[in-house]
Order: sequence, then structure tokens, then C-alpha cells
Amino acid sequence: MGRQAVRAALGVAAMAGALVVAGPAGADGAGGKPFRLALSGANEFNAAGTPINPHGDADRGSVVLTLNQGQERVCWTFGAITLTAGEALPHVAHIHEATGGVAGPVRVDLFGTPSTGPAPTSYPTGVTCVHADADRIKDIRQNPENYYVNLHNAQHPGGVMRAQLSD
Repeated sequence: MGRQAVRAALGVAAMAGALVVAGPAGADGAGGKPFRLALSGANEFNAAGTPINPHGDADRGSVVLTLNQGQERVCWTFGAITLTAGEALPHVAHIHEATGGVAGPVRVDLFGTPSTGPAPTSYPTGVTCVHADADRIKDIRQNPENYYVNLHNAQHPGGVMRAQLSD
């Protein structure tokens, strides 16, 4: 293949990759309110407000959540993540209800459960949508400061990285 053909193929591949990443940020085909969030291990706390990830911001990543109340869907795509050497990839992710600095109960399962399917095996991910109750989505949209998204792995079962939806 000539250099121009290689450049053209790389350009098409780059554009296709950009479309995958931009999909949920603009619209996932169904509309909805997008949240673009930076995840950090420094944001993980237990119910008493004590930090639980000693690696802090060394464990980090990003997520785009798109909430569609009318279709009862929460769509997500995780960007590249950075974990401390030797740590396992996240096996479960949720949206929890709690203000910043404390842990709270799970309100929406994103992955890693029988109803949502398995965890991603690599990052960044494609777009995946899960069911969520319309009233829950409405509350999340109206009160994002009361919700956070986080990832859990084997080394940090309480959460490896987190972002408050209002951030």
C-alpha cells in the first residue's frame, strides 16, 4: 500500500474513532443530557467520609454519561483509565446517591451485573446503554450534586475512582 493510501486509511480510522468518542457527548441517537466527568481515586470515600484509595489521583479516568428520561436509558462510555501498577481492571460500575465526600447506595448499575452484562476488557470503551427508571433519571438530572459514578476493582472493592455528577 502506498503512503497516500496508508495516510487515507489512518485518517478514516481516526475519524471513526472520533465519532465513537463524540457519539454520547452529542447524542447517542436518542438524545438526553450528557455529563462529561473526570474520575479520580482521590474522590473515593467511605460512608464516614474517610478516603479509601491511598493512590489518590494516580488512579484516574473519564466517563461520559448520557441520561435519557423518556427512553429510560443511561448510556455510558469510559475513556482511557490509569491504574496503579498491578491492579485489576474494574469489574463493576454504578451511579450512587450521595453528596461529595461520602459513599452512598447504588441507584443505577452500569456494568458488571447480570442485568447490565460483563465489565469492559479494555479502555476506552464503546457506548453502552442500560435501563434506569424514568423517575430516577429525572432526579439525577435535577440534582446531579446528589449522585456520583464510580468504578470498583479487586484491590478497591469500595471504589477505585469516582466523579460527582455536578463536577
